[in-house]
Amino acid sequence: MKVDAVRTGGVLAGHGLRKVLGLRDLIPMQVLLVLGMSSTGIAARQGGSQVVFWLGGAALLFLPVAIVVQYCVRIWPQEGGVYQWTKHAFGPCAGFISAWNLVAWVLLTESTMGLQAANGLSFALGPRSAWIAESRTVIFAFNVVLFGFIFFVSAVGLRFGRWFSHFGTAAGAFVAVLLVLLLFFHPHATALQPHVSPQAAFSLQLPAMTFLSLNLFSKITFNGFTSLEQVAVFAGETRHAARSILRSAWIAAPLIAVAYVLMTGSVLTYISAGDVDLVNPVAQTIAAAFAGGSTAVDGIDWGAILAQAAIGALILAAVAQAAVYIAEASRLPMVEAWDNIIPPWFTRLHPRYGTPTRSLCVIVLAAVVLSVLASFGAGSEEAFQLLVASGFVCYGINYLMMFAVPLLANTRFCRCSELKPSVLVRAACACGAAATALSMTFNLIPIIALDIPWHFAIKVACTVVGINLLGAMIFLRGVRGRTRPADSPVADEGLPGLSV
Repeated sequence: MKVDAVRTGGVLAGHGLRKVLGLRDLIPMQVLLVLGMSSTGIAARQGGSQVVFWLGGAALLFLPVAIVVQYCVRIWPQEGGVYQWTKHAFGPCAGFISAWNLVAWVLLTESTMGLQAANGLSFALGPRSAWIAESRTVIFAFNVVLFGFIFFVSAVGLRFGRWFSHFGTAAGAFVAVLLVLLLFFHPHATALQPHVSPQAAFSLQLPAMTFLSLNLFSKITFNGFTSLEQVAVFAGETRHAARSILRSAWIAAPLIAVAYVLMTGSVLTYISAGDVDLVNPVAQTIAAAFAGGSTAVDGIDWGAILAQAAIGALILAAVAQAAVYIAEASRLPMVEAWDNIIPPWFTRLHPRYGTPTRSLCVIVLAAVVLSVLASFGAGSEEAFQLLVASGFVCYGINYLMMFAVPLLANTRFCRCSELKPSVLVRAACACGAAATALSMTFNLIPIIALDIPWHFAIKVACTVVGINLLGAMIFLRGVRGRTRPADSPVADEGLPGLSV
């Protein structure tokens, strides 16, 4: 029998989650989640034609994502986001696999957080500290400290966590504004030695369609223009969820697209396209912009201080982004446990803060373990690319299932009949699904030069297949658990706080 949660006093009766988020919280959160600083490095590898690639990616994927969010969140404004949409449309198995791949993406990509922090610190401290970026000890220490901090922020709930995410958005905005200013003001330039850019930063000329440029386009599109739907995971903790999530998506989307173009142009103003660092291109750009300049006043190099502050803000924004992703990932096991797919142990909320601390603990520990395993036997760029590529293939599976909801609505393959999608919605979803499939294919191919490239493809493919086989085993075990006899001890376990 279905249990309907009733809103009372800002708390949803039935699961205990507090409605603390509003439109003013979701807009900066959208910017924080979607605006990926490392994506500017991938786009910069294309050179000045990055403008065409960003605009094409926005049309082929960003707009379809906004459209599918508008379609689905109006029907199912429920905690869990895409998990709920695919579950209602295709059944519990589809919902579980979509959520499983989303959590895998979060774990794989956020396990690079220590790597990015160490890389940023090496840029901030100068060439003599380049060893930090490759030090496994430093990277491990960063991971333990940062994930411990994220656990604390997430455990106390969104009432505090939303302000930390706003702080992270502000830090990211500071970096973005600084990059835009560096397009016009060059700290190291003088009247006798004006700044000369390595290449044109902006060009509307169509690039030659080579294998490499198509690879870059697929990564620019999917790595840069995804996550707009993610705040829907917090629908059960959002006031007027459907309306607030829709508005936040449409308001944030154009701001993000413009920021991407300008930030990538700033990278190309200081760094040659072939030398752009894929782990932390923004920190590399800031360090290059203030290197060797005459910004000292009274013996104080204000340019160096500003550069270090910007790189620190960049790390802070990355930590805040990771905190929101980890908080989202911790909600999915909780929601799946509500549906009796996994043990009810995951449904228990903190008695004071009302957060799924058990689920959160599992997610954080898994991220720390992955971050340690990832760095063995590879350099920082290769490890970064392997984690990101595997994560985005998993995320692509989640996206294909999301786009399938409107595409297959009102057909024999889908149980969704609440709202018939228009031809425009179906066309947008078909376009988004094609862009997603292209990205998943090219994520098997590394951007960086490797001795044996096909080894990289095998590693990514085996990682993704292994993740989904494990997910299928867990789901099937949960199904068998639900079919136990009524006198089984497990059958008598109820969800705390639920009354039928």
